[in-house]
Amino acid sequence: MRTLTISVIAIGLVLSILSSAHAQNLDGRKLTIEGADQASSNVPVSLPFDGKAPDATVVVVDTKSKKEFPASIRDNALVFVVDSLPAKGKMECEAKVLKEKKAPKVAITKKGDAPILEIVVGGGQFTAYNYSNDNRKPFLWPVYCEGNVTVTRDWPMDQNAPEKQTGKKDHIHHKSIWTSYGDVNGIDCWGEEGDKAGYQNSDDVTFGSGDAYGWVHAKNTWQDGAHKPVLAEEREYRFYDSPASARIFDESVTFTAAYGKVLFKDTKEGGIIAFRIRPEIEGDRGGTIVNASGAKGEAQCWGKPSAWCDYFGNIEGVGVRGIALFDNPANLRHPSCWHVRNYGLNGSSCFVLGAFTKGQQNGDYELAEGKSLTFHYRAVIHSGDDKQAKIADLYADYATPPKASWAK
Repeated sequence: MRTLTISVIAIGLVLSILSSAHAQNLDGRKLTIEGADQASSNVPVSLPFDGKAPDATVVVVDTKSKKEFPASIRDNALVFVVDSLPAKGKMECEAKVLKEKKAPKVAITKKGDAPILEIVVGGGQFTAYNYSNDNRKPFLWPVYCEGNVTVTRDWPMDQNAPEKQTGKKDHIHHKSIWTSYGDVNGIDCWGEEGDKAGYQNSDDVTFGSGDAYGWVHAKNTWQDGAHKPVLAEEREYRFYDSPASARIFDESVTFTAAYGKVLFKDTKEGGIIAFRIRPEIEGDRGGTIVNASGAKGEAQCWGKPSAWCDYFGNIEGVGVRGIALFDNPANLRHPSCWHVRNYGLNGSSCFVLGAFTKGQQNGDYELAEGKSLTFHYRAVIHSGDDKQAKIADLYADYATPPKASWAK
């Protein structure tokens, strides 16, 4: 019995050592990338990896062209950004651990003691996550596009912003890029005025820098006007190392009915992801709204289901700039409908159907106590119109990205 026990322990120890060595041996490890049905460019690719992230810079190298793709290791995955891959193409690569740790391509740092995280991509500021509980909700602002100008409006965050960045001082709750909904158990977590207005309280915020992406993870509690909790919410932003002409970030939002069941009541006042565009490129100032079907303008796009919706226009002295939002195919009631307006608003929500169908459908959704519901979105801050920016192709990359696998 003693000999058997020792043998079992020894075998277990050997297997553990072999498993550990296999899991942590990243440098030189071979992998294959297979393209989807469409050609891909600047697309994040994810591959499961159970090893420990080395304390050094990691890249994925195309063994043929010797191109290096920035990589990040987190949440048991190796993520890297491929600059180009032909349709149904195949690329043989290997992971490489550099001798020295270089400054991350996507740097996220706290702004002094302020509840603000600054996001810098490729050495230039992209945006900032503002999570002070002096505000009713957290938001991303400012948001810069190519040319180092803001692409969302600056009011009400900057009370002294010039008219070009401020526009009409309406809808004080439209804060650049944000997440909110207007009827959660009767509480208004979209608007910020009135007796029913609630709060999104920031409970905990963590963040990290990386080469393929930097991230912000926030735990929030949605509350009523008296700060009584209504539901728990977690969100994560991933800001990718992408060119200034097409900055990409992903947002995931998880709602949990931690304080009893939650009813998302049908209302158009909401956007699980939403933005207010820079005033001079609003639809009623010459800006363009277009969706995945090719429909254009508020009249054709408002309330219509679509995999994506883009909003762009010409900024004087800079060029055409815009923001496209992508609805993930796995989201509830995909494709989402869009609350997109000529005055600059665009938001995605699957809970609103009544206003969009003149009462023929109802979008109410009840989340049972203890249950969770997750949404995923991608945003592209781009140069050029939807055709020049290849928004349809970028959405295809999002919906069906290239596949990566470790060589056997």
